[in-house]
Amino acid sequence: MSDREISVRVLGSGTSSGVPVIGCECPVCKSDDIRNRRMRSSISIECDGKWFLVDCSIDFRQQMLNWPMPRIDAVLVTHTHSDHINGLDDLRVYNYRQRKSIPLYSSPRFLDDIKTRFHYCFRPFQRGGGIPSIDLQPVQAGNPLQIAGVEVTPVGIDHGKLPILGFRIGSFAYLTDCSGIPEDSLTLLEGVEVLIISGLRHTPHPTHFTLEQSCEAVGPIGAREVWFTHIADELDHEQTNAILPEGMQLAHDGLELKA
Repeated sequence: MSDREISVRVLGSGTSSGVPVIGCECPVCKSDDIRNRRMRSSISIECDGKWFLVDCSIDFRQQMLNWPMPRIDAVLVTHTHSDHINGLDDLRVYNYRQRKSIPLYSSPRFLDDIKTRFHYCFRPFQRGGGIPSIDLQPVQAGNPLQIAGVEVTPVGIDHGKLPILGFRIGSFAYLTDCSGIPEDSLTLLEGVEVLIISGLRHTPHPTHFTLEQSCEAVGPIGAREVWFTHIADELDHEQTNAILPEGMQLAHDGLELKA
């Protein structure tokens, strides 16, 4: 694994509906604490001058206005649920600026889904019209690869019954929408020091770890910093952080980490 310093920006720390939830009157949705305002989950990673976007959320445009990436050398997609990919059309702005296609890496099944859902990118009806240019690249969980000169390891995790991807770069790993970590993936995570993992809420969910389950699941990894993302409006930022174990905290939009 690379020993280069890695900078990570949490672009969004919210669940699929975001926080505040439309029409919700709960204390978290009505909170004045900016850390309780959560866009859909995504991060940016800078390593050795190369920039990676992990997932391209519905809120991608606003995220880039808040915390702009100077370029995007690759997009890494964990899975193709709408909250994680529905910002793909706005990649075209980076195509204009960089004057080339942007490679997008994910499992073959998710690349097929992207080709179906964003068919106009791959079978354009006509030239022009602001079509993003995306170069789809298949990856397999457990098989490290070089992307823009940086070693990236796709890590297989469970999202309910759906096998999806986390990603590791150096001593950092990102595991969103997680409900299980297979034994062989725990091996891939050995030596991770900074970990972002989903911790949805206290109430059980069929396809996500609860916060308590996530706290337990990260034990074998032994990271010195654990940050929880994909957070629902059940969890108030300050109140939840006050009861979490040492070395574990809720992430928030705009959080910057070093690994």
